[in-house]
Amino acid sequence: MTNVARLEECRTTGNGALEGDAVTWRRTRCGVLCLGALAAAVLLVVACGGSSRGLATPTPLVTAIGVSDSPGDGKATSVNVAVQAGGQVTLTLAENPTTGYRWAFMLSPGLTQVSSTFAAPSPSPSPLMGAGGRRTYVVKVDQPGVYVVGAAYARPWEAKMPAKTFTVQIFAPPQSHPDVTDYFTEKDSPGIFGTDVGRTFAVVLRENPSTGYSWTMNLGPGLKSVSDAFVAPSPSPSPLVGAGGQRIWVISIEKAGTTTVTGIYARASEAATKSSADFSLVVKASLLGSPLATGTTAP
Repeated sequence: MTNVARLEECRTTGNGALEGDAVTWRRTRCGVLCLGALAAAVLLVVACGGSSRGLATPTPLVTAIGVSDSPGDGKATSVNVAVQAGGQVTLTLAENPTTGYRWAFMLSPGLTQVSSTFAAPSPSPSPLMGAGGRRTYVVKVDQPGVYVVGAAYARPWEAKMPAKTFTVQIFAPPQSHPDVTDYFTEKDSPGIFGTDVGRTFAVVLRENPSTGYSWTMNLGPGLKSVSDAFVAPSPSPSPLVGAGGQRIWVISIEKAGTTTVTGIYARASEAATKSSADFSLVVKASLLGSPLATGTTAP
């Protein structure tokens, strides 16, 4: 894959899982990646994805990725990408200022805008009167974690839902494990993960130690915790006092079989008495090259 890779995007309507099933699809940079349609302008992200199988040793992630919309896309389009912390993501979107519509962008903390430029239609051959061009928006991923770029295509003076939205969910793995491409968040719980023995994956959950709450993660047989780190809120822009961050676990799969990852989010004095998990993931691991676990999908 080149340093600037273009990813396909797709759309879905539902909750990001297969109808009637609690399956969470694997996310990797090797396949077609998508998210669900937005329920609000740019704030709601529901995750799903596609995968490539049979990679015993994943290739480290690139440091720059490009995503773009396509003519005729629907009103809500979302994609997942994975890129190294410190890397950049470039969005290229169709825009026609002569209609009054423009793209407005919103970044979650942990992302920094690098540039926003508009390219008018090429003058040769002469474009039609009122023809649109392309908006190119570049963001830098400041630190490991899961972050969102939201874009709304609207007329600034109109108080109504945007004509289109485009959302990119970005995963930046811990710098100590840059080859991790599979990851799961609160939105994937409960879920099922079908994969191969020997792979690693990440669990990324929001945590705010200033409230006294923290995660207690329990790994079933055949799983091993490789790293466990808390990522504080990005210092730029300055976070609110008491703002939470993200906790990232990297987990390796040591044995074939079905096992679980469960997490409880509670104060230390309450964790032992809490009866239900706040995060749960069933891991179905098979030997490399054997049939996929039930409920998983591969291209």
